[in-house]
Formats: sequence, structure tokens, C-alpha cells
Amino acid sequence: MKKSSDIIVAAALIAGIVLFFVLNLSFGDGNVPFNQTLTILTGGTAENSTWSFIVEHRLNRSIVAIMGGGALAVSGLILQVFFRNPLAGPGVLGVTSGASLGVALVVMGGLTLSSFFQSSAIIIAGVVGAFSVLLLLLFLSKYIKNQITLLVVGLMIGYFVSALVNVLFLAATEAETRAYVIWGLGSFEKLSSAEVALFTLIIVVFVFFSLLLSKSLNALVLGEGYAKSLGVNMKSLRFLIVLITSVLAAVVTVYCGPISFIGIAVPQLIILVLKSRKYAWFIPVCFLGGAFLGLASDLIVRWSDNSLPLNTVTAIIGAPIIIWTIVKLNHQFAKS
Repeated sequence: MKKSSDIIVAAALIAGIVLFFVLNLSFGDGNVPFNQTLTILTGGTAENSTWSFIVEHRLNRSIVAIMGGGALAVSGLILQVFFRNPLAGPGVLGVTSGASLGVALVVMGGLTLSSFFQSSAIIIAGVVGAFSVLLLLLFLSKYIKNQITLLVVGLMIGYFVSALVNVLFLAATEAETRAYVIWGLGSFEKLSSAEVALFTLIIVVFVFFSLLLSKSLNALVLGEGYAKSLGVNMKSLRFLIVLITSVLAAVVTVYCGPISFIGIAVPQLIILVLKSRKYAWFIPVCFLGGAFLGLASDLIVRWSDNSLPLNTVTAIIGAPIIIWTIVKLNHQFAKS
């Protein structure tokens, strides 16, 4: 019974992703009839050649919304297990801020590189920034056992890193500052086909790696002592968790901006609706949930004629879920 209900949840998410994917291709600055979008996607010829061009132009953005939302959700899920805190996520723990600092150093740090090398430098800098913040948190976790306190420390690290970014504004030109501010609003748009291919490849590879950790995560939920008793190498597991979550969060931040709330909200919703407690199932369903929310958020942005920033939409959707999580946590603490 549990298994069948979980399959229904996964099937509903897949159906929702397909529906929102087609809607994202149909709506925007110029609307394309729904049936014509389906015709184009299935290899048919549209009644209007302009519609084919519009759908092809929007395809990259929709793919990025699926992969970006899914990556943030998986990253958030693993961090919540690792730190044993439902409020842990790339944004809250300062991982996104670390990646943002890396981007700022390249964009506003006065580096004059070719477009190819600058793109590569931004990716590397973003991953290094996110990785560094998580390593720092990992080090501090040896001395700070209270998970709520560790979460607050993560927030403070995020604020400190954001302050460093603000210092960079002093030396940046107006064009560099404007480019960084626009990037900071978040968007699934403006990636070339080559960038979308690289973006997708990185996410697919590291989500696959996260699936390989599912048995260790199942054990870790019951505590480090229990995980060690089952033969889990905690040192290796910590490194792999830091690496996987850093890359997933950083690559989305680099390409799409510091997108908030998806990494915290989606895992909480998935944990609420799934009966199974196996992470080999949790991780892919969480990816589907993130992809669904990414597409849904981007569809709202399209309906607003791109006047609403993506971060505003994800905050409107995600913030109530996080408030509900805090209330639930407070209720649990009151009982204990």
C-alpha cells in the first residue's frame, strides 16, 4: 500500500512536469496554441513557422528550470539529512552565498578573459566558493553539536560572505555592478545550447553520485554511531556529501543566480507526502519535486511578462512552507 501511494506521487509529479513543460513552451511574450506546441514537440509541422521558432527558443529555458530546480532540491535534501535539520539548505547554510562570492570575484574582480575562459572561471570559482563554505561548516560542526546553533552560524557565514560581495561593488564599474545585480535576481533564461548541455551533464552526473550514497544516508538518519556500526566510512561520506551538494548548488547559482527556498521547501513537502523512508526513492522523487516547482515558478514569471524576478516567485511559494516547518519544529520541541 505504501509503495503504490509513493508511485502515485511520483507519477503525479511527472504528469505535472510534462504539463508545465508544455505550458512553459506555449506562454510568454508571444503565445503559441497548446495543440501547436504539442505538434512541434512530437516532430510535426506547425501551422505558423514563427511558432516553431518561439518553441525552440524557449526549450533551453524550460530544460534549465527542470534541471536547476531538481538539483537544488536534491542538494537541500542531502544537507538536511547530513545536518539533521529540516531548515538546512544551500541558501540558509551560506553555500549559495559562497558560490555568489566566486561569481562576484570573476564578474567584478577586474578579470579580463575571453568569453570561454570567463565562463569556465565563473563555474570553477562558484564551486570553490560553495565548497569552502561547506568545509568551514563541517569544521565548525566538530565544536558545535547543537544543530540549530550550527544553522545560525551558517546564516552568519552567508551574511559575512554577502558583505564581502558588497565590498567588491566599490571597485566595480557600473556595467559590472548592473550585470551582477541582474544575475542576483535569478533567471532560467539566457543560456546557450552549449551551456545547457554542460549544465545538464553536470547535474545528471552528480545526482547519480548522490543516488550511490542512498544506503549511507539511510544509516546516517539514525545517527553517526549507527552508520559507523554498519561500516559507513564517515570521513569519506562527509567529503562526498560536501562535494556533491557544493557542485549541485554552485552550478545552479552560477548559471541561474542565487535561487532561494527551493532547496528547503521541496524536501519538506516530499518527506510529508512519501510513505517510504528509503533515500534511493527519496532522491529521485525530490528531484522531480524540484523540477516541478522550478517549472511552476518560471511559468508565473512568464505570465508576468518577465516583470517578476524568479527569486520573488520562489520566495512567495517557498516561504510559507518554511514557516510551516518552523511551526512544526516548535510544536515538536514543546512536546519533548
